[in-house]
Formats: sequence, C-alpha cells, structure tokens
Amino acid sequence: MASVVAREVQRIFTAIYDAIVEQRLPPGTRLTELNLVEVFGANRNHIRSALRDLAHRKLVRLEMNRGAFVEEPTPEQAREVFAARRVIEQAIVEEAVRRMRPADRKAIREHLAEELALGHDSDKPAFIRLSGDFHRLLARIAGNGTLGDILDGLIARSSLIIALYENQTGVQCSHNEHQELADALLSGDPQRATACMARHLLKIEERLRLATAEEAEIDLFQVFAAHRK
Repeated sequence: MASVVAREVQRIFTAIYDAIVEQRLPPGTRLTELNLVEVFGANRNHIRSALRDLAHRKLVRLEMNRGAFVEEPTPEQAREVFAARRVIEQAIVEEAVRRMRPADRKAIREHLAEELALGHDSDKPAFIRLSGDFHRLLARIAGNGTLGDILDGLIARSSLIIALYENQTGVQCSHNEHQELADALLSGDPQRATACMARHLLKIEERLRLATAEEAEIDLFQVFAAHRK
C-alpha cells in the first residue's frame, strides 16, 4: 500500500515539477488544492504531500491560510543560485574532461544535434528541457552523483528565475554557447572548459533583469524627456 501511495505522490510531483521547470506554470501561480485534486483525479493528502516535496525543493511556496504558490525567487536568491552553479559546474566540467570516454563524446554530439534541430526558440518547453539536460549530461559524465543531485535542483530553480526575470530577448541557454563549451570539453583542455562554463553561466545571469526597486535608480529626465520644456 505504501508503495502505491508513493507512486501516486511521485506522479503528481513530477507533473507539477516538469510544468514549473518548463515554464508552463509561471512564478506566483496559485496551486489550488481542489483544482489539483480534480486535474489529477487524486486524493487531497497526495496533493499535499507532492506540494510539500516541491516546497522542499524551493519550487513551491506554502503560505498559512492562503495555500500553495509557484515560488518567486528574489534577485538576491537568483544571484546566489548562479554563484552556486558556477562553483559546482566548473568542478563538474573539470572532472568530465578527465573522465571523458568515446560514448560520452558521442552523447554530447547527439545532444547538440537535438538542440540544433529544435531551433533557438526559447519559449518552447522542449528547448527549455534540452538546455537543462545538457548540463545534467555533463554531470553524469563527471560521475559525481551528489553534485549531480545538487545541480538538478539548481537547474530547476534557474528555470524559475529565468521565467521571472528574463528580458524581452530571452535568456535561455544558447545553443552557440553550448557548442563552444562542448568544443572545449572535447578538446581535453580542463582550463578552457571551466573558463567556458563560467562564462556561459555569467552570460545567462547578465541577461536577467535582477535590479530590485531599491537598487535600480530611475532617471526621471529620461523617463519624462518628451515632457521637458
């Protein structure tokens, strides 16, 4: 019986998790229990368990007497996530270079071919998923399951951050940047690979609008330029 409940909770968790990571559920969306019960044809206790698990992953926020909402990371939390990713993923690519096997090289090339075939439309859930999967692939090649688990959580939170703070030009992982990173990895040069990874993640962060209201100084002369006498 316990295994049946666990599978049911996992089914609900995975569906909501994927919808958040693929940006089909925007930050701030209210996750009404009654609606979720109807959508999934599930027991309310199973819904609550899945939401608690998502809250533990910092993808959902549970508020007393208000319910569950898709998390809305602050600018400071966004910076922390990308700072953590730079540390972890530089270590991952360094180890990936050292452990690279012919099958791994093939997997990298095949993944890049999938990205190219899909195109550069960052609004497509499939492209969002592929972008994250590239980073997960490198973690698997590195062979450190603990770092891979940590990274998986950070990638999920990154998707939320991008959905909340992206600019109009879009900030999903660039296929060109992935290609540059893959070239560095396949060259067998760990220093080049770690530098490419750091640069790639920094570019994503720089394409975000992370200035808070307190940090952003508004130029009133520019805002009202057309009204100046």
